[in-house]
Amino acid sequence: GYDAHPCEKPQDLLRHIILTSTKPGATVLDTFSGSGSTGVAAVSEGRRFIGIEKSQQWVESARKNITTAARQDQGVLFG
Repeated sequence: GYDAHPCEKPQDLLRHIILTSTKPGATVLDTFSGSGSTGVAAVSEGRRFIGIEKSQQWVESARKNITTAARQDQGVLFG
């Protein structure tokens, strides 16, 4: 289950931004990670991801969402 964050961005928009502004294997940084939408888009497009979030609730949710996306899309989780 994917928990929605109140300020979540659309995956299509995030993927477009990542694809047009980074190269495969690049690292994407999101300093307000929330539920991990940017991380999901990043790993789905073959990028590494670093997320920062102060709320432990959202840290756990983001970890779960990004791990699931990495396993589904690439079979690996970048660490």
